[in-house]
Amino acid sequence: MTYSSPLQVRLACRENKVDTFASRALPGYLCVNVVMMDQQYAEEFEAFCRANSKPCPLLAMIPAGRTDCPELAEQLDIRTDLGSYDVLRNGEVPERTQDVMGLHTDRMVSFLIGSSVSFDGLLAEMGYKPAFGPTIQMTDVDCEPVGRFRGKMAVTIRSFAPDVTDKVWAYTGHFPQCHGEPMGKNNWKELGIEHLDVNFSGQQFEVPSDTDRLYWACGVTPSLVAQQAKLPLVLSYTPGHAMITDIPTDSLYQD
Repeated sequence: MTYSSPLQVRLACRENKVDTFASRALPGYLCVNVVMMDQQYAEEFEAFCRANSKPCPLLAMIPAGRTDCPELAEQLDIRTDLGSYDVLRNGEVPERTQDVMGLHTDRMVSFLIGSSVSFDGLLAEMGYKPAFGPTIQMTDVDCEPVGRFRGKMAVTIRSFAPDVTDKVWAYTGHFPQCHGEPMGKNNWKELGIEHLDVNFSGQQFEVPSDTDRLYWACGVTPSLVAQQAKLPLVLSYTPGHAMITDIPTDSLYQD
């Protein structure tokens, strides 16, 4: 299906009619990863995000008692408009559901965190479409701990032909709200990536041998940290199902 606006994508998610990732249904718009938790943990989690702005660029918070965010997304209902949610209970392996209407409470605060998938459409328009990726991998890099929130950083890998790698690096650095420039090039050993060609889900992948691997900080990190804190209930986006906003990504370009 072809969509004409981010709102149309979100409404299709609400009706469970999106047959792809919402974040890829309409390129060129800011997409955000979402974490929801009880308000008693929100101040500490916000501090964690502020202390780890590279993997956790916090763009907005929806306060307890609300489910909308008009500054980012018209007619938003954070409980239905992502396409897929992970339900994390006491740190256990998540359940997955298409909405969280029956789980979200008036005590929950929602965190909206920038995603690097936001600039994938712009890279393709510029002729810099990756030869591989994106997919997520885990590193051995520690986040700055804040209270109960701590853990390792995840990264998103994409590979590019060597003649465009530096251009991609420089261009994405102008989008700090979407993780900015990469964490490194071909530096999997430095990042402590244990299995070179295995992603976050345990799936094997193959990167073209004549390309450079670039690693961006990844917005799945705060979801993993929230899970590791073993809170009674956390509602999170399912990796890959970032929420599309009404904000054109190119409007976020910073000199």
